[in-house]
Amino acid sequence: MEHSYVIIDSNPETVYAIQLAMENFNNFICIGISSEEQEGLDMILERNPSLVFLNIELEHHNSGVTCYYLMDALQKYMDVLPQFVALASSPKYAIEGIRHSVLDYIITPIDKNVLRRTLFRFRKSSFNAPADINDTLCLKSYGDYKFVNTNEVLFLKADSNTTDFVRVNGTTVSAFKTLKFFQESLPEHFIRVHNSYIVNSHYISRIHFGKSQCTMEHSDFAVPFSKSYRENVEAIRDNFYKRSLVIA
Repeated sequence: MEHSYVIIDSNPETVYAIQLAMENFNNFICIGISSEEQEGLDMILERNPSLVFLNIELEHHNSGVTCYYLMDALQKYMDVLPQFVALASSPKYAIEGIRHSVLDYIITPIDKNVLRRTLFRFRKSSFNAPADINDTLCLKSYGDYKFVNTNEVLFLKADSNTTDFVRVNGTTVSAFKTLKFFQESLPEHFIRVHNSYIVNSHYISRIHFGKSQCTMEHSDFAVPFSKSYRENVEAIRDNFYKRSLVIA
């Protein structure tokens, strides 16, 4: 299982030390680095990392306020926050870190052995976390953040340069990205069946090759599939066929 992380710190030596230590853990991927608190907040909302290294001594526009405020701000937008590792030059803010339930509090300069133990703790906690904790897409548009749980998506439909996410409850969320963009970003059970459609194969209840349609659970709409994507649909059928009791 791969874990993504971001670093929010203005000290290049600390950033380098973290990246160097992380090279020994192949399943961790850095998806962003920021030296500013506001940019870091937007980065977390947009990229939804599993782990955040946060220098809580970053300069803030309000004197005396630490960057723990960033965690408080995220509570307004996210149901489940990433795990945080607080970085500081002294233990001054450690008690505040405990109150904010940080994964760890590390004194800089970073000791690679300390960081290694932190990562082992993270992997253990991640292993015991709910399976759907990282199944959320953040759709950002001009400061508007929409969060979509992929487990609740029936199918995606292209509409010019936008994409509609049709959900189990019948609602639709639109994103200003092409279908091709999401095809490369979604879990593997989301499968392209048409130039205009990607289906969540977990919700397919019927495949009719005569009508070239996939019937979805929780919906009266039958998603069409085209000849160019027929092989993808046949692969879905074969996968279901192997796991089903066949009555001919």
